[in-house]
Amino acid sequence: MFNQRSAFLEKAWEIVKKEPTVWDAIEVKDKAFYYKTDQGNIFLSSFKSRDLPSSPYSLTPLGKLLTKLSTLANIMSRRPGTEEVTFYVLNNSPQSGVLGKKADQKMLKVAAPPLVWRRQQIREKIVEKVKGYTEKNESFFFLDIGSGAGFDSLEIERLIHRVNELSESSFDNDYQSLNIDIDEKWLNNNKIVAEKLFGMSHHIVRENISIFDFWEGSQKLSLDRYDNLIISCNGFAEFLSDTELSELYEEIFKFSQDFDGNVDVILPFANKNKEQENLGKKIGFQFKAKAKQEIIKMIEEIFTNYKVTYDEKYSHIVMNIQKHID
Repeated sequence: MFNQRSAFLEKAWEIVKKEPTVWDAIEVKDKAFYYKTDQGNIFLSSFKSRDLPSSPYSLTPLGKLLTKLSTLANIMSRRPGTEEVTFYVLNNSPQSGVLGKKADQKMLKVAAPPLVWRRQQIREKIVEKVKGYTEKNESFFFLDIGSGAGFDSLEIERLIHRVNELSESSFDNDYQSLNIDIDEKWLNNNKIVAEKLFGMSHHIVRENISIFDFWEGSQKLSLDRYDNLIISCNGFAEFLSDTELSELYEEIFKFSQDFDGNVDVILPFANKNKEQENLGKKIGFQFKAKAKQEIIKMIEEIFTNYKVTYDEKYSHIVMNIQKHID
């Protein structure tokens, strides 16, 4: 019976991993993002200038010109570190600016590869963990800190639903995703898409709260019934001070220490790059990239007795932090 279940699962995963992901359903139309479904498109967000907030940066004259010429530069200046930036680079289709698409093409050529690689790394690590849990039929809890639209939780749902559909419900254990974000709009988008795709048979919950406020009440969150914990914390390293970032990682460590099962933490960040810093100064973008050795040292000192590894490309780093009891 076990061998038959394993064979069903293996075949199911071979199929599911080749299928389009939830990110592949993102569509750009009339300077807005939509989620494409068989029942019609779901509006997510507009990136027309009139619909975007003012830039938090003091742009230089060059920066002001660039944001007029390039749609991506305009989005990055007004909504830094948000889903709008991620979705735009994943779509990788330059939009017309004042002088056509050339400036946007150049911006995408520079900005898209590192952000796409980083996004793919996070997704692949989560997928491999979920695959392992289904093979062992183990329960798991996924905590997405700064989730935005929570597409990782949607992808987990897609994977579980499709694998069970193809393998006669071989995975029947408990699981849940918790999305934490201060952006109510994107959390609501997550809710709308989840219900459109899966009805009420999904395992996603959301909290519209800052992560530091969340920690204060996190002791009320009972994870005793889960075998595994995944924590993803994407984007904070570029916007927090070293002190704030250290506090955040210490809270993640404490939270994971209270969990009795296996723990996997995914922490991406941008490494310091002089060329990028000089460009940022020229245009007025304030990008707080971290020195690689400093942040690795910080993480290793905080996550004592955990296994710490990382993948690196395009001056971006994705840290993998593990506490396994088996």
